[in-house]
Amino acid sequence: MFDIGFSELLICFIIALVVLGPEKMPGLARTIGRWTGQARGYLRNLTAELDREAKLADLKQQLEDAKRAVRGETQSLQDTVKNVVADVQKAAPSKATEPSTPAQSPPTPPSPPPEA
Repeated sequence: MFDIGFSELLICFIIALVVLGPEKMPGLARTIGRWTGQARGYLRNLTAELDREAKLADLKQQLEDAKRAVRGETQSLQDTVKNVVADVQKAAPSKATEPSTPAQSPPTPPSPPPEA
């Protein structure tokens, strides 16, 4: 990542040892270790978040594709139904839908005899 070789790292260690002294080196190493651990944790979280976002974007794309397919099939089905209705209306004469004789009214029940 930083492209630091072993010799460069050794020079940095020697300079830190001379400047800080042997008493402060363990504290410095602990601090540097903590920082690198936090940086790795942040990087891991960032990578996981980017992976989730990529999966979410892929799922959104699949959902949009499915919606388009459903809309296309719905439109095709509506067109087919309209064509069938039009064919049925053309095939059936307009008078066939009206009854030729009026419906007869139901017979009335006989009235009860008057009471005496």
